Amino acid sequence: MNHFFFLAVLLVALSSLVPMIFRLFRRNPRDKVRGLIEYAQKREFLLVNPAIAQALDNSLLEMVKNPAIRDSVRAASDLADIEGLENGTGDWLAFTCTLRSKQVTIFNFNVNRGSANSRAVNIRYKVAKIRAAGLPEFSLGRNSAIHTLENVVDKISGTPSPAIELNRSQYPEFTARYWLRGSDRAAVTAFLSRDKIGFIETTKLEGTLATNTNYLVYFEDGVLLEEGDFDSFIARVERIVGYLL
Repeated sequence: MNHFFFLAVLLVALSSLVPMIFRLFRRNPRDKVRGLIEYAQKREFLLVNPAIAQALDNSLLEMVKNPAIRDSVRAASDLADIEGLENGTGDWLAFTCTLRSKQVTIFNFNVNRGSANSRAVNIRYKVAKIRAAGLPEFSLGRNSAIHTLENVVDKISGTPSPAIELNRSQYPEFTARYWLRGSDRAAVTAFLSRDKIGFIETTKLEGTLATNTNYLVYFEDGVLLEEGDFDSFIARVERIVGYLL
């Protein structure tokens, strides 16, 4: 009876974890998960949860019995204060690499956005979490209809995020195409030097940059599936590390 009760508790605990791991990809889920794992192993990157790779061909019951899977680490667990990444799933499948001496964690992340009066929309992000302590806290991204709508909602709710306006004559391309938010304008503008702003303008950065106490985070729309997806995303992240840190 005790053994049955223990298994029942584990099943409940894993009822969300295991299905989420395999719902990351709609077609041939185990093959898609295996693709991410094989890519990391081929490049000799460290899996955040190696137990998932070891148990990939196991049954659901065998996974339930595996304590290592029960203790899987969420790659985004320390990014709850990053605007846009507050809630999501899929980050158990992640790997860590070193880019220009910085520890970087790469993963896919699914975020549901919506309100009580609107249908939730699932957004899929490619995310790079770059360890870099001591940075001023800010977020930066391209202007879009979604961003404009978020600003309106913030103003209505009375919780607008502090915008940082840069000199339009100094940074015409940046001010026309990007938004910048942060509570400490002096610290943020000191960090984002002319050369760094120039890099963002020249590369026409498509995603969002944001910081918290321990990380510089870069995320953009899309999902990492094939080897080429990973290679091109990691190359962009490496350039960001090289120019901004």
